[in-house]
Amino acid sequence: MTPSYSRSALVAALVSLAVWGVPASASAAPVRSAEPVPGIAPPGADGTAVYKDMNGRIIPEADLGRTAAAQRFGCTPVSGRDNPHRSGTGLAASGHGWWDKGNCDNNRANVFNCLYEWYTDNSWVQKACSPKKELKPGGGSSNRTVARHDCTDTERTSWRNHVDVDVIGEIDTAEKPMNQADVNCRVR
Repeated sequence: MTPSYSRSALVAALVSLAVWGVPASASAAPVRSAEPVPGIAPPGADGTAVYKDMNGRIIPEADLGRTAAAQRFGCTPVSGRDNPHRSGTGLAASGHGWWDKGNCDNNRANVFNCLYEWYTDNSWVQKACSPKKELKPGGGSSNRTVARHDCTDTERTSWRNHVDVDVIGEIDTAEKPMNQADVNCRVR
């Protein structure tokens, strides 16, 4: 038996489709893909997101230098980093790392940086890390590290550039600050 609908119910459903593009009875909850995909990080994702390495394993908070205990001892170098961006040499996400002395005495540090792409399961997935490089303070094009990963398309995606500085011969804080930017580069 075919159900019968009132004329007003049909009109309401058609208006809903025309105005909102969804049926009047559709839920307002977002539809999540079964598999996480790269995308734009929503506001507030920083407080709840997890970090994963290139193999999908969760990176502990202590390894990111985000614990309060890590800030109690040693000198504090200034970790330099730029916003993630499209590389000037081609279709790649890129980020750089460098350092300044802060209140540290030594003039050499081991520096590296990593790029993370945001995924819809509320995670930042590591896509590339620079080699660790011994640098003097100051930055500049010949005095920095470079992490880079080729894009698979130019869809806008959130990226983070995360920098680690280890001052040679001194105990220093474990901070690993990061910069975030939306870049026309996506890696799947």
